[in-house]
Amino acid sequence: MSGRVHVVGLGNVGTFIAHSLASRQSPPPITLLLHNPQVLADFRRKKYALAMNHNGMDDVKGGFDVEVRSDSQWHKVDTRDVKEKARGEHADDEEYLFGDRTDDEDIDCLIVCTRANHAEKTLKTLSHRLTSDSTICLVQGGMGVIDKLNESVFPDPNNRPHYVESVFSHFLQRQYHFHIAHRSPGTLTLCPTVTDRTPLIEAEKDPHWAPSTKHLLRLLTLTPQLVATVASPATLLQLQLEKLVVNCIIGPLTAINDCKNGELLYIFSATRLMRLLLFEISGVICSLPELQGVPGIESRFSPERLRRLVTHTMSKTADNTSAMLQNIRDHKSTEIEFFNGWIVRRGEELGLKCVLNYMIKHLVHTRLSVAVRRNESAVPLDLENIIVTGDSEVDD
Repeated sequence: MSGRVHVVGLGNVGTFIAHSLASRQSPPPITLLLHNPQVLADFRRKKYALAMNHNGMDDVKGGFDVEVRSDSQWHKVDTRDVKEKARGEHADDEEYLFGDRTDDEDIDCLIVCTRANHAEKTLKTLSHRLTSDSTICLVQGGMGVIDKLNESVFPDPNNRPHYVESVFSHFLQRQYHFHIAHRSPGTLTLCPTVTDRTPLIEAEKDPHWAPSTKHLLRLLTLTPQLVATVASPATLLQLQLEKLVVNCIIGPLTAINDCKNGELLYIFSATRLMRLLLFEISGVICSLPELQGVPGIESRFSPERLRRLVTHTMSKTADNTSAMLQNIRDHKSTEIEFFNGWIVRRGEELGLKCVLNYMIKHLVHTRLSVAVRRNESAVPLDLENIIVTGDSEVDD
């Protein structure tokens, strides 16, 4: 095992994790996977470095290896060569950026920081490099991602990589591309995945972890900035479900109403809808077979406690725009199928009809479809050549 860590998805979370690993006293070899040449060009302009602002000070880390996806292949980038070529006339030519250096080497440890709805597409491009000895760490907010991956990307259990699930709670804000601000410290809670839906009390007794899983967990938990810990399967699932509940309420309601998180706090109709959604969500969570036998589930996931959890998060992030609303404004797909959609699917398995969550899911889909169609039917304007009244036209 090489000990190399690959990171895909360089949003706020991916940038923070890669930067934190590079900040170790003895950092591991880190490869950043960029999904297209344009992102590579942006990264080149940043001198192949990631920056994090903490307490008003920028901390810049470099030394990363880079691979880029182009023409259905992953290409290894020689950053030293590119820095020289960037000064020449072919600086933006893909051939000069990465040439023919394709990379099909096996990946031992992969950290996936893409959104839940992009994980399947991303891992399909890397599946030939992942073996039964590999470990994938998923750092996402939705539920049901692993089920989707097992169904469409890794259908053969004998060749399936190991998974590590996580809950990430650091508060980050994007400054620029590859530059974030660490606003509030949090934690990264990790746990190797239970492969079947057995009661988690029994799953905690399984001590068998793959070498790559042990290496990745040791690496993350010994990285100070991450504040990472390894939890039991039951503990991690409860943390995931609490985060899911918040996402099931704040994301869809802000996306449908086109508002900031805090604007929902003092609207009577919004609080009524929130309560009804939480009653459905609470019923599904408390009925999950995975949680049977875990003490305190009914009180921890009661509708009233979930309401307090959601309103506290809304108040804390009152001036923020949710990721789901931002996706709709950008005409991009959302994670709704991994939020309310997961509640609906698990409810159907348990014989519970979650009609309100089903409605909310389709309202978000409708909102996105309307936004996309409006954008497609818009008349393009050439803003650079508009002549304002009183201006004289300049002949070329």
